[in-house]
Amino acid sequence: MTVEFDKVTIKFGDIVALDEVSFEIKPGEFVFITGPSGAGKTTIVRLILREYSPTSGKIEIDGEDLSEIKTKNLPKLRQKIGVVFQDFKLLMDRTVRGNVALTLRVIGKEEKEIEKEVTKILKLVGLEERTHLFPAQLAGGELQRAGLARAVVGQPEIIIADEPTG
Repeated sequence: MTVEFDKVTIKFGDIVALDEVSFEIKPGEFVFITGPSGAGKTTIVRLILREYSPTSGKIEIDGEDLSEIKTKNLPKLRQKIGVVFQDFKLLMDRTVRGNVALTLRVIGKEEKEIEKEVTKILKLVGLEERTHLFPAQLAGGELQRAGLARAVVGQPEIIIADEPTG
């Protein structure tokens, strides 16, 4: 999946969060976007997910203008993007297993396949003994690994980690 920003600017009122940002990420590339707190890194993630729209400029995903994708088609696009959020965004009323399984349920996987994939990914991230716990019962590193498991279990084409090192 190719992601391209072409002179993207986004303003919140009088505040310019990003000013004519341009970059391209091609399939197979491993890219870090660095900067101090408040530099706009999370804003870039939200623009890619189309939670925000740019004030000006263009964002393309696989050559398709993101602003032209119909709202009803956004879930299909987002299935291709795995995100580990800075605050993990785990559902507090679901167990670790439930949080990870939800990704696969949303995309319509069969329960047998869900069980197999969730078990596999939780073992991979070292949470196989913690699957029954709720997010409030986990330590910070465990929350991060649960968020990572949820982001990758659906085998997305692109993985975005917002503040992956804490």
